[in-house]
Amino acid sequence: MNTRRGCHSLTMLNEKLYALGGFNGSNMVSTIEIFDPRLGSWMMGEPMNDPRGYSGAVVIGEKIYVIGGVMDGSEILSTIECYKEGCGWELTNMKAVGKRCFFSAVVL
Repeated sequence: MNTRRGCHSLTMLNEKLYALGGFNGSNMVSTIEIFDPRLGSWMMGEPMNDPRGYSGAVVIGEKIYVIGGVMDGSEILSTIECYKEGCGWELTNMKAVGKRCFFSAVVL
C-alpha cells in the first residue's frame, strides 16, 4: 500500500482488493486503497464518509458494505456505509444492532 494503515478492513470487489479505513499512526482515516492484480499496483479510491477502523466489511452483489467500527477516540459507530463502483459511498439508513467493532463480516 502507499499509505501507512493498521486496523483496517479488507475485502474483494470485481477482482480488486480494497483496504478500507484504519489507523495511520495518528488518526482513524476514511481513505481507501485498491489493489488491482492486473496492474500489480495500489491506487487511491474514493474515501468513505466517516473515518473508521476495526470495522467489518462485506460484499453483497456489486456493493461493499462497511459496518460499525471505531471513529476517532473511543467513539464506536453503529452506521453502515455502502459503495458501488461508479456511484461512490453513501451512508445507508441501516444500523448495526448496537454499536460494533473488532469483528469480521463474511458472506457465502
